[in-house]
Amino acid sequence: MAEIQSDQALTVLEQTLPSFSGSLTVADAAAASGLSLFDAEQALEILMNRYVCRLQVTESGEVLFNFGTSLRRRGKKSLAEHLQTMGDLLWRGLKAGFKVWITVTLIVYFIVYVLIILALIFYSRDEDGIFSFSWIGDLFADLFWFAPRNMAVVYATDGDGYRHRSYQQRKRKKKQDLEKKKRFVQSVYDFVFSPPRPAFDPFADEKEVAAWLREQRGMLTMTEIVALAGWTYDQASERMADYLTRFNGEARITDDGVLIGRFDRMLMSGDGEMEGGKVELFWDEYEAPYQQTGNTSGRNAAIIGLNAFNLLISSALMLSPYLMSDFAYVFEEFGIPGDFAGLFLGVLPMIFSLLFFLIPILRAPVVSRREAQRKARNRKRRILREIFARPDKPFTVEQMLNRVNTGSKQPISEAEMEKLLQAVASEYGGNTTLGEDGRVLYRFERVAHEEKVAARERNEHRLLADRGEVIFDTAPKPLPHKGA
Repeated sequence: MAEIQSDQALTVLEQTLPSFSGSLTVADAAAASGLSLFDAEQALEILMNRYVCRLQVTESGEVLFNFGTSLRRRGKKSLAEHLQTMGDLLWRGLKAGFKVWITVTLIVYFIVYVLIILALIFYSRDEDGIFSFSWIGDLFADLFWFAPRNMAVVYATDGDGYRHRSYQQRKRKKKQDLEKKKRFVQSVYDFVFSPPRPAFDPFADEKEVAAWLREQRGMLTMTEIVALAGWTYDQASERMADYLTRFNGEARITDDGVLIGRFDRMLMSGDGEMEGGKVELFWDEYEAPYQQTGNTSGRNAAIIGLNAFNLLISSALMLSPYLMSDFAYVFEEFGIPGDFAGLFLGVLPMIFSLLFFLIPILRAPVVSRREAQRKARNRKRRILREIFARPDKPFTVEQMLNRVNTGSKQPISEAEMEKLLQAVASEYGGNTTLGEDGRVLYRFERVAHEEKVAARERNEHRLLADRGEVIFDTAPKPLPHKGA
């Protein structure tokens, strides 16, 4: 990329940009900064690499740059994002601590209370008949050694027929094999905190675009960005600017007024093989469901009964001063202050048992809202699939209903479809006309237009991806043998 003539001129333009309330052209930048048109264009490209920017194209083929109301550094997190990160870290720490508490309190206290009530000694023997307490380690296994990162990623189907990525536990002894059902301790954790969902790769979109460029002759349009990730066209314009910077691309406006990014350098490959991103269109990337517990009703009933038992006994001990005084005497016999009897046998387990029920209750509306949002996004996926399958053909609400609901376990009502199509048309450049029968027809001409132009450009574009033979290698050459 060429450098502008003066760093001072670049600084002037950088200071001038916040005064623009909307989009600007190269001529606007030149007029505001006093730079030549050539220098203004070079400066805008440098600033586009430095700050978040949206690109737009007018009917005449003029490129508009929009840096928003304030300049935002690429990759720099906002205050809200920093707060979100801190909140996530705090929540993860609280979850880990509470899981330890769960294991100790729910299971161990249950055993302790059974000992108190039944006056029995709990132990287990291994295969050789020797006393063993290995079961204690097993209680903590799902917390420390069987975290989601060590689980197997499998594909499952939710109640609506959507296929999504999910986790399945590995067996403790044979890690190559998977458990047929969830272990009890993990069910307890999921009862409180919900089942873990497959981790999101923060660079998933970038890797997918890189894979797309390698498959599609190094070209990318904003319609294709929409198809890959479901972004709206406004969001896709920001992403295009980011990809042009990230992958050293070149923006080109076709005679048809379509902005196409060319990334010839992304087509260069070495001799080795490397696993990268995978192209999966937005409507094929169904999300895992948000579940309250992910457990069977029988498993939930057992967990509720276990915690209710602890809550009942701890409350009973708290309300029985005479019985608690006996335990205080036992504590003192072991050199522990008697006052700790009420704390360890009553207060702590009672607080824990109450929190054990309270956290899922507080989570329930959040899970319900997120699940409703997920289902709405999945419905949107189904509609976009049909639009991109026939972008050049207008359709009515009834026609889209027939396409989307055929074979679906989650049919969409006509009223809901009408509302969804209005939203999709607003986000993806659709427009409406009246058909001969008076019914509203939806058209997505931009999708059809950009797909045709992209196909033509790919056919006409001469690839420059031959890297040629290696003419220099930094690897040391072997020394010649003596006598050679």
